[in-house]
Amino acid sequence: MKHFTGLLTLLAVIVLLSSCNSGGGFLSASGANNEVLVIMDDTSWENASGRALFDVLNSNTKGLPQPEPNFRILHITPENFTSTFKMARNIVIPVISEMYSQPKLEAELDTYAAGQVIMNIKAPDSTSFANYVTENKDVIVNYFIEKELERNAQWLKNEIKSPVVRAQQMFGINIHFPKGIVNFEEFNNFLWATNNSGRGRQDIVIYQFPYRSETVFEKDSLIKVRNEFLGKYIKGAFDSEMSTSTVYPPDYRRFTVDGIFRAELRGLWEMTTDMMGGPFVMNAFVNENTGMVIVVETYVYAPETNKRNLMRSLEATLYTISFPKPEEFVIEA
Repeated sequence: MKHFTGLLTLLAVIVLLSSCNSGGGFLSASGANNEVLVIMDDTSWENASGRALFDVLNSNTKGLPQPEPNFRILHITPENFTSTFKMARNIVIPVISEMYSQPKLEAELDTYAAGQVIMNIKAPDSTSFANYVTENKDVIVNYFIEKELERNAQWLKNEIKSPVVRAQQMFGINIHFPKGIVNFEEFNNFLWATNNSGRGRQDIVIYQFPYRSETVFEKDSLIKVRNEFLGKYIKGAFDSEMSTSTVYPPDYRRFTVDGIFRAELRGLWEMTTDMMGGPFVMNAFVNENTGMVIVVETYVYAPETNKRNLMRSLEATLYTISFPKPEEFVIEA
């Protein structure tokens, strides 16, 4: 919990990125992805309240085969929270004061820079603060993760102007793939894209089937669907096929992005008779224009390598999904 760890790196990145902003006016938030800056006095940072907050932000990322913290944590004291550090993309400001009758969270967007998130966590005393952040661990962590994914998705759409043509033609959706994912293989109602990297391989698959019942969005149904489709089309050595690992039961949730209801699985994949495996994230939703259930999955194969950043950079593509208007369809020459 040393607050100077990585501080000079953050300072350098903020100064560099801020100076490169050519738009004028309101500058963009800066700093590394998956990094959170905590503004807290040294005494509080070292006592129960600071330890509780550190434990929440440092908690393990879901769906990875090895433990990796959700965020890289930087800490500075309030008197050092100068204009340079106010450009950071993710900021937590604890406020412990008797003026508050009970703990609460307040989030601010774009306060000092565009694309910035500031979370104010207020509590009347250290004990209630520690209890509150611990009890609301998922709320705090998921909020910052989703804002990271939204930012990365927007960057991706700005960087890669055109959506994937075949995804439009086959599934009726707009989606933007990261640079490097340029190798495609196509089957009936199934599109497989990869960067084919020897280290840090990133893959995206899209497939579809007719919508018949809402039960398809239940956890067990989604696991069955992905095992069926990926087992059929994603093959490996020794007659192996892709499957959902049962060692780590997938996390499941339902949520909405830009008005589109989605069901999500997050867990581990493996090859049935091979040693290959890694993390995946699946989103399933209905394309009401076609009456089909669309499934988009991202997964990584990176043995002996940290996978959090690889997965989150790839998962951002799920947040670029939309339904194109008729005039937005790309026509291949």
